[in-house]
This record gives sequence, structure tokens and C-alpha cells, in this order.
Amino acid sequence: METRIANPLHLTSLTILSPTNSPLYVHSFTGPEDELRHYHLSHAAVDVIEERIVMTSTPTKPAESYLGLLFCMEDMAFYGFQTTTKLRMVLSIALVDAMIKDADIVAIFRSVHNLLLTITTNPFLSLSPSFHGKPAPGHIENQAENQIPVEGKDEVRNGSVYSNGKSISNSKMFASGPDDIKTEWLKGSVRFTRGINRIGEMLNGRA
Repeated sequence: METRIANPLHLTSLTILSPTNSPLYVHSFTGPEDELRHYHLSHAAVDVIEERIVMTSTPTKPAESYLGLLFCMEDMAFYGFQTTTKLRMVLSIALVDAMIKDADIVAIFRSVHNLLLTITTNPFLSLSPSFHGKPAPGHIENQAENQIPVEGKDEVRNGSVYSNGKSISNSKMFASGPDDIKTEWLKGSVRFTRGINRIGEMLNGRA
């Protein structure tokens, strides 16, 4: 016997944007023929997202933030979310008579975020042909060789890397980040696509 959600949320689209607002993933829950229209509507939310982040940001507030209702257009409500790595997500839902709770919207965003993390951090992920590895920084070679430090060379002291006497931030040792995520990684992932479709089916009461 199927379990159906009372007053289901009818999702219409999901858009994932990079920290520079470049589209990484656009999914239309109403059919692929509506994908371009949903992309343009979602991208219209960029200015609202930027303004909302500036207005609500404080030194003590976590970077991960639910941005709430952004605007309503064409019988759809658009909601925004920013992750700790500044990936932006825009979710559109068909306007219905039932009340839409913020807690439900946040739960959807977190489910999508967890799915995104699972895909992009999978060490066995089959990367697309567009992926190009970057050479390791020079200080990695010096650390491995364990040579006596000389002037102009990097050295390791107490587990930290120093170059010409100056400490190198650990964040500079990694050559990838949210900006390195490619659109084809998500579009080409069967697991990610199935996961997104599953979320839509569950919330629309069809699962």
C-alpha cells in the first residue's frame, strides 16, 4: 500500500549555482521542455540572493544560510539557500492553498545538499573527461624528501609548512574547491539524477 504525503509540495524546479552564480545544475520537475524557462526564472533570483545575504549576514552567523522566500512569479514561489562553501540553490514550488512551512523547505535543501556532497566527495567517482589534475605545490616534494632546509626552499616545522620563513595556509595546499565543480559531473551522474527525481516524487506524493 502506497504512503502519500498529506498536502504534498509540488516542486517545479531546482537550480544549483556556483559561488560566482554560474549555473551548475538545472532540473525541471515538470518535464525537460520547461528546463530553459525554469533556468531563466531561477537566475532572476540571483540579485535577490545577493541582497538577502548582505542584509542578513553578521560576523557570528554561520555561512550556511536559509534565505527564505525570494519572490513569487508565474504561480510559483522561489526559495533560496546558500551552503557553507557558498554554493547557491534555488527551489521553486507551485503555489497551492496549503501553507508552506519553512522547515519543510529547509529539509529539502539539506537533502539536496547531502546528495551533492555524496556525489562530489566520492573518491571512486568516475570523473568526466573535462577533469584535469593540478600539479602538487613544491613544498609537498620538500616535505617528502625531508631535506635540510636552505634559503629559498620550503621546510616543515611542527607539522606546518614554511616558505622563506613564512607559514603557508593549509587552505592553499588544496587545488580544488566549489568553483571546480563542473556541470557535467552532476548532469552525468545517474545517482545524483535519480536522487533528485526521488525527492521530487516523494514530495509530490507519487512515491
